[in-house]
Amino acid sequence: MSDNLVSKKNFLNQATELIKNNLKNIIIFLFLCFFLFLSFQIYSFYISKKIRNHSISFFSAQNSDDSDLIKDTFTNLSNDNDFYSVLAKLELIENSIKEKNIQETVSMYLEVINQKNLDTVYKSAIAAKASYQLIDINFDDLSANYLDPIEEFISYIDETLDSYKGIKLELHYLTIILDAEKNSIDYLSAEGLNDIYDNIMNSDVVSSVIKERVNKIHEFYSNK
Repeated sequence: MSDNLVSKKNFLNQATELIKNNLKNIIIFLFLCFFLFLSFQIYSFYISKKIRNHSISFFSAQNSDDSDLIKDTFTNLSNDNDFYSVLAKLELIENSIKEKNIQETVSMYLEVINQKNLDTVYKSAIAAKASYQLIDINFDDLSANYLDPIEEFISYIDETLDSYKGIKLELHYLTIILDAEKNSIDYLSAEGLNDIYDNIMNSDVVSSVIKERVNKIHEFYSNK
């Protein structure tokens, strides 16, 4: 019993001595822990406040009738690196399309798509939207040539995502038609068109909505 007491006393003495000898280091360590904790809290508060302010600015601009204010607000928001930055850039893109600044539109779309923090799903969605818009614009003006940027946009669509497999096939189908129209090639003679049409119509992953849309386009151009 006495041996146990001696051992406990020795242990306590050693522990006390160890703390005394390293008191300075322990204080520094605790201070660093407190400093890191405090810094994290301040940073979290700053980010939260920043996002809240960006949210207020974004929706205020959307509800404004002042075109200069809208453009300035979205431009400022687009220079940051958060969710509202992406939304602001998309709003600027829509404005660029309305003003028919197509090259600027292409550049801005690529800038958004290539953001490092953008999830694959969002990247695919934005790339698909850009592709459809540019195809539509090019059909309205066949003298222009946007096939290269369209193909580039399509390449960013992740076809491993089931919901985008059909979209990517439909976009490839539309680019074949666009190329045929630009070069005055008969629809049924366009290279690769029948294969991709059959692929879409016989696919298990392509939605019925896309199949119906592609079939209507096929019937229109076949009887043109």
